[in-house]
Amino acid sequence: MPTYYTDEIIETIKSEYPYSDNDELAKKLGISESALRTKASRLGLKKNQEYMDKVYKKMQEYRKIKQDDNYKDYKMTDVERNIIIGSLIGDGTLSIYGRSKNACYRENTGTSQIDYRKWKAEKLKNLDFKANKYGAIYSPSHPIYTELYELFYPNGEKILTEENLKLLDHPIGLACLFMDDGSLIIDSFRKRNKISLFPRIYFYTQSFSFDENLLLKQHLENTFNIHFNLKNWKDGKKSILEISKRDELNLFIEIVKPYVEKIECMEYKINIESKMKEIKKRYVKKFPNKEVILSSIYIEDNSYSSEDEFKIIEMYKQGYPYTKIANTLNRTYYGLYDKVRRMKNEGKI
Repeated sequence: MPTYYTDEIIETIKSEYPYSDNDELAKKLGISESALRTKASRLGLKKNQEYMDKVYKKMQEYRKIKQDDNYKDYKMTDVERNIIIGSLIGDGTLSIYGRSKNACYRENTGTSQIDYRKWKAEKLKNLDFKANKYGAIYSPSHPIYTELYELFYPNGEKILTEENLKLLDHPIGLACLFMDDGSLIIDSFRKRNKISLFPRIYFYTQSFSFDENLLLKQHLENTFNIHFNLKNWKDGKKSILEISKRDELNLFIEIVKPYVEKIECMEYKINIESKMKEIKKRYVKKFPNKEVILSSIYIEDNSYSSEDEFKIIEMYKQGYPYTKIANTLNRTYYGLYDKVRRMKNEGKI
């Protein structure tokens, strides 16, 4: 290493240091990087903006490669995916924060549903979901959520499409959507001195447009054989989904019940009889001069013979689907479904 700098070295430093890599320039001059930096400083030299932009770009590329190398290789199951998708249609959000190039999942609806959020976090623990004491759950940033973000937020706003709705295809996803945005409503019909009470299911999906709600309605029909009605609503984008027919309502409860009943703070959403009795007490107190009637939540059907019941029991125990049993007896699917339900309640099955 030279103990002095020739005029040629100094001129080379002046001309090349602002836009050259220190390591390359030092090797070219036969001096150390430290000596080069010291001499450049004494000469008042700094890197120009073009060089700094080039260095910053390289740093970003390196960081991206490093991040990709460090990402955990998650294997998302159908159940996990459906919990996330059902929740995304409901209360969940996907966002890309700060310098992160990947999205993460977030959900926060307060402390009243902490047990429900903890249940979700437990179901999604293999994806490293966490729940905090304030009722929020969250995931790490990861490319798998970026893929979902691009499906649900193509322009920065959450939307529903035929493509992203296809990802909702398991009953647990439907249950999560119901627990997030659904409600069991006890409605009333008044005629003279009588008030009849009957249940409905609402999905408060007013954050989506009419067309998006229509897509959701069609998807739920095609995937779960549940028929919703489109209902005008007072706020948001003016549309929600509704179930009012008893057979449809019973079928819906049957589908989501195995998941909802596991979460104590959510049981009220499927306990129709209990809620109807509770509402009846309020009406009796408010309208003491009127007769308050609870409509049956089951479809009355006394036309099944003992031979029909025997055939139902036999085929049910052999594992035949409801559709096959209904076709064998020349019954409708929903009529057969309700008959099996009542036979179970009577202890016949």
